[in-house]
Amino acid sequence: MSSAHARRPGSLGLHLALSFMGGSLAVVLVTSGIQSWTYQHEVHSLNRERLRDQVLAVSRILTQRPWDSLTLSEALVGEGPAGVRSQVWMRVSDDQGLLGETPGMEQLIPRAWFDGRGSMVSGGRTFVLVEYTDGKNRIQGALDTTEDERILAGYLRQMLASFAGAVVIAALVGWWAAYRGLAPVRDIAEAARRITAYPLRERLEAGNVPRELQDLVQALNAMLDRIDHAFQRLTHYSTDLAHEFRTPIAILMGEAETVLARERPAEDYRRALESSLEELGRLSRLTSRMLFLARTENPQSAVPRVPVPMEDLVRAVLAFFEAPAEEKGVVLAAEVRGTLLGDPDMLRQALGNLISNALDATPAGGSVQVRGEPRDWRWVLTVTDTGRGIPTRDLPRVLDRFYRARHSSTGGTSGTGLGLAIVQSIMHLYGGHMEIQSEAGRGTTVTLDFPGSLSISAGAAAMPRAPAPPGHR
Repeated sequence: MSSAHARRPGSLGLHLALSFMGGSLAVVLVTSGIQSWTYQHEVHSLNRERLRDQVLAVSRILTQRPWDSLTLSEALVGEGPAGVRSQVWMRVSDDQGLLGETPGMEQLIPRAWFDGRGSMVSGGRTFVLVEYTDGKNRIQGALDTTEDERILAGYLRQMLASFAGAVVIAALVGWWAAYRGLAPVRDIAEAARRITAYPLRERLEAGNVPRELQDLVQALNAMLDRIDHAFQRLTHYSTDLAHEFRTPIAILMGEAETVLARERPAEDYRRALESSLEELGRLSRLTSRMLFLARTENPQSAVPRVPVPMEDLVRAVLAFFEAPAEEKGVVLAAEVRGTLLGDPDMLRQALGNLISNALDATPAGGSVQVRGEPRDWRWVLTVTDTGRGIPTRDLPRVLDRFYRARHSSTGGTSGTGLGLAIVQSIMHLYGGHMEIQSEAGRGTTVTLDFPGSLSISAGAAAMPRAPAPPGHR
């Protein structure tokens, strides 16, 4: 991610607390809003129904007892029990004009204000309005709801005050819940801080954390396992590498000290230089192979993919080993067909290492057979020798770096113990598979399984000479 788009992460605890507070307040706000609206709607509906009942009562008086002016007057004046003034105001009119109204109603609530209105405010008081026509009579009613509105306003103020208090309480509870909920994370961090390189075998306890964090603990433990494995490999690798370099360096130093101890003939100096050159060549081969392994194990390494006619490649590799094979009395044979998608240099390196090992392990009169062909969208290469084989106890370790089994196809005083390790690294780059089948005294078969093939060409590979030497063990 570029720096322009990078954003510094905030506090997880603060984020959780704010999320909890926001969720809680949203629930309180929605619940309070629905409750307030329901209460106000109920009060207004009851007031309107009450006023409508009053208006219909006056309408019944006008319809059923038009002569009973006393009853109508009492209804319009609005005298309640014990002379207490009612909250209801009434007015009755017809086509001829005003028939009667509650005293003072015209000044407080004029007739024109009833046109399409359901409520109004006049003289600092709130009224609900209802108008009804029963033929020739027009009845207007107003209900004073000032006290109800005051109660509703007080209820709204109390709700807002409660909401403000809920904000504070929700913030405190949210912070406490976040702090308590993150306690296992702090425990994991504390346990991780206790883990050091010496030893690196301590692990986090997955059973002591909530289920939501068990995947994290398992992932951290798996990462520690990988680091421990890599650390152990690096430790062994460094030890083996120091051992491999120590021997030729000691030889070089010993020969140099011996030659320089006193004056010697020119022939002694020549032999010393030849021996030193041999040891330097060994160091050079070891260094180049170490660099090759480092390159192949880089996760970003990419294998060039070009069509490689395997007949030609195997023919060239076998041609390079023809002379040493004839000198040793070993027969080289090949039967290869098809084209593989890959890098010719890497393929030549892998095949050369296998044939070199096979020649070292095969006595006079034996043979080394190379076979290769496409099989179900794969390309399979096998190198089989009739040599002394690999003892069962050494077979699991022959792919380890610097490991040289005694009396096996990977042995020999001239080897570095890196040949098969290089082949395995090449197969990893290809996403392929390497398999070794061997038994002491019965020979060895190494199978390289490459995923993917392009085309098939018939014929067996011959063995002409080729100048390009591949690497060998």
